[in-house]
Amino acid sequence: MTNNTAFKIAWRESRASSAKFVFVILAVAAGVGALTGVRGFSRGFRDMLLKDARTLMAGDLSVRVFEMQNKDQSALFDSLQARGVQRTWITETVSMMSSSQSPDPVLVSVKAVEPGLYPFYGKVELSPAATLSDQLRDDAVAVSEDLLPRLQVNVGDAVKLGGQEYRIVGTVVSEPDRMAGSLNVGPRILLSRDALIRSGLLRPGSRSAQRFLFKLPPEIRNVESIRAELKQAFPDAVIADFTETHPLITRGLDRATMFLSLVSLIAMIVGAIGVSTAIHSHLQQKMDSIAVMKSIGGRSWQIIRIYSLQALMLAMAGSVAGLILGLIVEQAFPLLIAKFFPVHPEFHFHWQSIVEGLLVGGLSTMLFTLPPLLGIRRIKPNLILRREMEESKPRGMERIRGMFAPAVAGLLILLGLGGIATWLVMGLTGRNSDDAYRVGGYFVGGLVVAILALSAFAWLLLRVLRLLVRVFKVALPSTIRHGISNLYRPGNQAEAVLVSLGLGVMFTLTVYLVQHSVLAQIARSAPPSMPNVFLINITEHEAPAILVALQNAKGMQGKPEVLPASNAKLIAVNGELVEDKFKEGPGRRFRQARSARWSATVPEHTDIIKGAWWQTFDKTAPQVAVSEDAAKILGIEPGARLEWSVGGRKVATPVAAIYRTETVRAGMAFEFIFTPGVFEGVPVLYFCGVRMEAGQIAAMQRAFYAQFPAVTVINIADVLDRVQEVVDQIAIVVRFISAFAIFAGAIILASSIAGTRFRRIREVVILKTIGATRRRVSSIFLVEFLILGAVSGLMGSILASLFSWLLLKRLLDSEFRFDVIPNLAAIVLTALIAAGTGWLASSRILRQKPLEVLRGE
Repeated sequence: MTNNTAFKIAWRESRASSAKFVFVILAVAAGVGALTGVRGFSRGFRDMLLKDARTLMAGDLSVRVFEMQNKDQSALFDSLQARGVQRTWITETVSMMSSSQSPDPVLVSVKAVEPGLYPFYGKVELSPAATLSDQLRDDAVAVSEDLLPRLQVNVGDAVKLGGQEYRIVGTVVSEPDRMAGSLNVGPRILLSRDALIRSGLLRPGSRSAQRFLFKLPPEIRNVESIRAELKQAFPDAVIADFTETHPLITRGLDRATMFLSLVSLIAMIVGAIGVSTAIHSHLQQKMDSIAVMKSIGGRSWQIIRIYSLQALMLAMAGSVAGLILGLIVEQAFPLLIAKFFPVHPEFHFHWQSIVEGLLVGGLSTMLFTLPPLLGIRRIKPNLILRREMEESKPRGMERIRGMFAPAVAGLLILLGLGGIATWLVMGLTGRNSDDAYRVGGYFVGGLVVAILALSAFAWLLLRVLRLLVRVFKVALPSTIRHGISNLYRPGNQAEAVLVSLGLGVMFTLTVYLVQHSVLAQIARSAPPSMPNVFLINITEHEAPAILVALQNAKGMQGKPEVLPASNAKLIAVNGELVEDKFKEGPGRRFRQARSARWSATVPEHTDIIKGAWWQTFDKTAPQVAVSEDAAKILGIEPGARLEWSVGGRKVATPVAAIYRTETVRAGMAFEFIFTPGVFEGVPVLYFCGVRMEAGQIAAMQRAFYAQFPAVTVINIADVLDRVQEVVDQIAIVVRFISAFAIFAGAIILASSIAGTRFRRIREVVILKTIGATRRRVSSIFLVEFLILGAVSGLMGSILASLFSWLLLKRLLDSEFRFDVIPNLAAIVLTALIAAGTGWLASSRILRQKPLEVLRGE
């Protein structure tokens, strides 16, 4: 048999079963569409970033640090300026802003620029139209449009920042480096550097982000040489140039793409399972044809080639349809994230994504069709000619030998899926092979556990239903009894449908449960004394007055605590320089100055894990206590010797103790606590965490803003609103992709119904012949579909709860609480989806007239 002959037979059989295979094509298209859409958008977004890198960065080079430059760095700036390199300075921080029209101050993101220089590329658009150099005086600000209704002001009105009054000169329509900002909490304001100095927000020790933009002269073409000089002077800075995409954005994009690609692969696997079930059902109906071909000399491998070509054609048809769907998905993504990334990648084909979709769609489909295709070898002509529809069960060694081919097929499926997942991870993000192999292994392991659990669950529940029918045969209404019995019809792929729909429900519900639990954990006020209001940027002379004001404030719950803080830079650990010891990983953060405090006694809510707290101390022989997490990263124990730079002088301290502090307390950010006296003569800022009645927070904010305008009061509820917005947007994207798996599962149900169409027609004819009405038959089918959907939803929700518990407990260190409502909603919605899909797929069957079938028409 030639390949041409095999192709003709495969094509002829596919055309004869076109109605049934439409569902299979749609199932594959769902997975391919999700995958190509995600990766196509990611590539388009990356291309846009690279193409418009200068505009999105507002310069040729960008250096981001969180501390002021030292003498060596200032000398480098002067040297670059002498060579014709222009520089502009951007400072970003947060503060409170108020107006006379609104009693409640608002937390805002502050961005200070040099209007005469910023931006080097692109343009800041204001409304009314104007230039920054004309509008941004030392008494003027431009604000984001969402600030106007919150402060009940309009352009031209006055607002207060840091106790100083400013006039709103316009709203910011767009700014080129919006995505490159460091602090994006709350509404944004744009002002000049002179205006920021006038506000008094910049104080010694204030936490703010400094971003330096550089524009190279035409004669300097080698950006790498300038970048190398900056990297040497700013070893801990984030440095980017116009020859690359923004590192922070692309790093997040890579992670999101990897995760969504693997979720899309789940949808594709569900679609491949659909092809496998459809091919299995198709082969059951074609057993006569297979027997005849074998009887006239056809070999098993020749027949396998026919149906392999048929499966490949279905996979390619589904992949092509998926590519079209993927283009729609690619265009939908910018709408989902438009609030945070107000850009739209150019519409064009990415051949890499197209090739990936075709290869992954074809390969995953062929992998899952291996088991039914290999089953062709066991079809014997004499059994078919005797019309024994069900194969005889093998015994003894024959059964063991029969397990060899399925075991090999299963191993090939696992290796193939692992290879696909690894390739997808490496193909876009450029991760090294070790990371990609590890991710691929985790993916296959998790998928195997999920499928095995769902399969075992499906097997168990179906047998429980069968037992119920046997035990309560008389008590159950005939409609319910027949509907349950339909799940065991010969050729019915109930278990495959349950696994497919269950996978989709599991992934979608897991995303929701994890998101909901994490946000609920943040929002809950446990323990009862957890601060819900924080005050930052408090100077030393303001601290006593603020403490008194807090003690007298209405609604205060518990004792307020004002904590001093200063900066100390770790130089060496046990004689080893930090810059040499921590070049990569989480230890890199210790190369920068860290917030630290001092205390003579053990702070409240602090437990000593190792060592002992100082009972007495000597200012000439300072000591330090280190938090448990910092000690693990630094690899130190009590007795270790740390060297510091504090206010320009070197300080050596032995480690006296390792401690643990409740993370929700006011001192949560401190990793180092010194003995008193270390920070004498060094600028000190204070911050405070207090708990207040929710109804009194707004009044407290107003009072404190009037008395201490430069102090920032952060209401945790406001921050949670921002967190909720971001997480909701992320969850929408993940659920959008996860929904493709549910869609594919529903299509598999329709495919299963179409595959057993002839058996269902016979059943309908028999029931109608003995007097059953169309309504009764419809009710039987509806019971079957509702049970399939409800059981799938139940299995998916149970596994989603288990996976959520595992993720929250083991990875996110968060509390898991079982929520009945989303689980019930998942079960009900899945049952309705299954019922709707089954009804549409079987409507033609229900319209069949008995006489047409009995006459063989």
